[in-house]
This record gives sequence, structure tokens and C-alpha cells, in this order.
Amino acid sequence: MHSILRYFIKKRNQLKHGAQHELIQSIRKSCFLLTVIFILHIGFMVHYEGLSMGDAAWLTLTTATTVGYGDMSAGTTQGRIATVLLIYLGGIFILAKVVGDYFDYRFAVREQKTKGHWSWDMNQHIVILNTPTYSGERYLQRLIQQFRATAHYKETTIYLLTRQFPQGLPDFITQLDNVVHYSGNSSNPQDLMSVCVAQAREVIVLAKDENDESSDGRTFDILHRLKDLNVNANILAECVEDNNRKRLEDAGADIVIRPIRAYPEMIVRAFDTPGSERIIENMFNGEGDEYRRYDVEISDMDWCDIVARLVTHDVGIAVAYVDRHSQELVYNPPARTKPDIQALITISKDASMHSTADVKALIS
Repeated sequence: MHSILRYFIKKRNQLKHGAQHELIQSIRKSCFLLTVIFILHIGFMVHYEGLSMGDAAWLTLTTATTVGYGDMSAGTTQGRIATVLLIYLGGIFILAKVVGDYFDYRFAVREQKTKGHWSWDMNQHIVILNTPTYSGERYLQRLIQQFRATAHYKETTIYLLTRQFPQGLPDFITQLDNVVHYSGNSSNPQDLMSVCVAQAREVIVLAKDENDESSDGRTFDILHRLKDLNVNANILAECVEDNNRKRLEDAGADIVIRPIRAYPEMIVRAFDTPGSERIIENMFNGEGDEYRRYDVEISDMDWCDIVARLVTHDVGIAVAYVDRHSQELVYNPPARTKPDIQALITISKDASMHSTADVKALIS
């Protein structure tokens, strides 16, 4: 199956890069013809001019490249005629054509890479499939920045499979280093193979539209394509509708999260610290747990004792406090800190309904 897909990828790339293929063939033919001309000229110089092989080769190359040091030249009529016909009328022209075709080929390759029509050979990289419909460029920038800020993924190459950038990636994305893209369809097995998805370290399937539950159908199809290609990478899939979570997990997603566009860090944390994404995701909804503020004044008490007392009485977990003097919110202070608290911030279960008076009584 894989060999057949690779064959079709090869044939498609040959059609897509027809001009590039013709340039390669032209360079090969010209180099072959140039080699024949040089061999003939060297032979004539040895035969008619009585030069050694080394001197004949030196004369041929300096003449063909129009350097002309003047340290030696053809002196016989036959040698001069051979030089005019082979080098002046043939060799110099063909050499110029080889150089021109080479630079045209380099330009064509650079254009293919820029516009996402070049398939890079990669291993242990990150593949990001799709681009969000709204502000997709800036979201990708923030997501990649979060990967770069994590030591685990600082140098990992990121491969984007999307049709969002037909003229090339924006500068603010390419400046993040080790980021390339392939212009294609994430539901197309050939395009998935072009980004070496089977050799990837992590695969991210972004929801096309975070507000449209039909995006889950597209994600479901992509996951089945990945399964057919025997992808062993950790696969994260965004799910718009909670009812589709189980279906996406059954389809092969190792991690399923909501598409929260304002917080791309959640995707990175899901790979770096598996399970933490559910905790972070839970912060953005009111189901099960919620944050509460209690306006209570506390001093001369260790932070660890405050936390322990609240947990023991099932009030919740204290995660931060408001400092009475600076009015700053302080997160997760050291255990033996004696903070001067104006208000407590806790995370609590819905069933744990306690009033401010209850908390004051408990602390006192």
C-alpha cells in the first residue's frame, strides 16, 4: 500500500515540477556533451601540439572558461582549427548554458520550497495539520512560540500541512526557525506522506473552525487517514463538540481537547505534561470545578497551613491570594510564607458551597 502511494506521489511531483525536471535533464545532457568536447580537444592537443595530458587538459579548461593565462596555446593549424570548432563554437556556449540552467534550477527549487511544493525528508518532527479559519497565521505564530519556549521542543522542526500560504509562510513565522510548510490537503493520504507523518514525533490536528461542530467530521476523517498510514506519533486532536470526544479517541487520537484559540499553550502542555491539558481546559468552563474568591483577612499564618485547613474541611484548594498592601495577586507562594492576605482565591467543586463567613470562621 505504501509503495503504491509513494509511486503516485513521485508521478504527481514529476508533473508538478515538470520545468524543474527538464532543467535537470538539460544540465545532464549538456555536461555529457561538454565532457565529450573536452576529451576530443585534449586528444587533439596531445596529437597535433605534442602536449602532455596535463598540459592539454590545462589548455582546454583555461580556454573554455575564457581565463586565457597565455602560458600556452595551439600553434599548429590543425590544433587552432580544433580549438575554434570545439571550444570557441561549442564548449564555451555549452558551459554558459550549463551555468545558466544550474542557476535556473536553484531558483526553481527555492520557489518550490517557498510556496510549499517541496517535500522535505524528516524524522522525529512535529506535524501541524490545518490552519484555523480566523487569525490562523497569528495563532500558528503563538503556538510555535510556545513550542520554542519549551526546552523539550526548542530545536524540533515543525512541518505545517495547509493550503493557507500559497505564496509562502509569513516572515514572522519563518523567523521562528526550523519551520517549513507543504501546500496540501490534510485529508489526502499522499499529502500526509509528503510531510513524513509516519516518522513524526507529534501530530496536531487543528479544528478548521472552532465554532462549527462540523469541523469534528473533518478531524475524524483525518484521524482515520493517519491510522491507515500506521502513524505511531502522539496525536492531539481538537474537538468542538464534547459529544464527539469518544469518537475521536476511538479513531486514534491520544489527546482530545477543546479548540481554545486564546491559549495555544494548552497544546504544548498536553505533549510536555500529559494530563495537564484537562486541568487547564477545566479552567475555561464552569463544569465540575470553579474558581471562587473569599474576602478574608489573614496574617501570621503559614501558607501551607491555610491550604491544609481548607482542603481538610473540603472548602477547596487555595491557589492564590491578594496581598493587602500591594493589591497584587500572588500565585502559588512558597509553603512557609506568612502572607498578609486580603482575599483568597480557591478552586472548588460545585458541591462545595461555603460562604465567606464560613471561611473566616474556619481560618480563625
